[in-house]
Amino acid sequence: MSLHEPLLVFDIGGTKIAAGVLGPGFAVLQRSEIATDAADGPERVVDRIVALGRAVLAGYAVAHPERQAPQRAGVASAGQIDRVTGTVSYATFHLPGWIGFPLGQRLADGLGMPVAVDNDVNCHALAEAVLGAGRPFQHFLLAAVGTGVGGGVIIDRKLYRGRRGGAGEIGQIAVVPHDGRPCSDRLTGCLEVYAATSVMVQRSGYPSVQALAAHYGAGASVSAVDEAADWLGRGLATIAQVLAPEAVLIGGSAVLLGDRYLAAVAASCAEHTLPSHREIPLVFTQLGADSGLIGAGLVALEG
Repeated sequence: MSLHEPLLVFDIGGTKIAAGVLGPGFAVLQRSEIATDAADGPERVVDRIVALGRAVLAGYAVAHPERQAPQRAGVASAGQIDRVTGTVSYATFHLPGWIGFPLGQRLADGLGMPVAVDNDVNCHALAEAVLGAGRPFQHFLLAAVGTGVGGGVIIDRKLYRGRRGGAGEIGQIAVVPHDGRPCSDRLTGCLEVYAATSVMVQRSGYPSVQALAAHYGAGASVSAVDEAADWLGRGLATIAQVLAPEAVLIGGSAVLLGDRYLAAVAASCAEHTLPSHREIPLVFTQLGADSGLIGAGLVALEG
């Protein structure tokens, strides 16, 4: 697939927002980041996103005066996104007050251009399907393990969004049915409150996932990582028995933990699933931190 026009792209997460211009070869140009500060509410966050977008466009015009300016934008956002309306159908505590917010329309009004919005992990999955680790597979699940745990489902090389963009919420499957840790909206025992890298950091006492990954990658024993890997494997085993994907891709900040972590997740998954699913490969994503921006561009190209 080739890109014939520049696109303004955003990746909105619970802690940070990235923006850039997607250029030839799907290269991310003029990349910039700000903190989400989600507690300020969606209206103020959108104001900052619009300002960030304008700054990126201005920088791109200076750096590339010979090139056409972007005429449309794509957005990868946390939360369940109704792809048709650009509205946030549901958001967890990471984005308080966002449920029902018309994100696409607000951004289109502020930027003065058409804006296409989709869930951030859907965008990651779409990018990996087209340009990354998902290219060899017709069907795969992407598990994004970071602040929370999200999922993107590719079936017959197409993104499966489900009703109102609600598919892929793998972080909310129950892995502890009784007396589990609290999660969103009075749910308890959910996968993400056991398997997310934010949980690993909290329970291990390291100051950041980068510090944790450095010690773990150097061979240190970190029980919080071992436990989280086991829980993720159990959750993926359950999902494998429903979807039977050709592969499971693991992305997010968990990639920093390296092959030792991946092997632990794979071992747990194999232990808790049927023999017919034990050969499903688990692989890391390939596109790194910019996969959301690339996927946002692919969503924009859908129109």
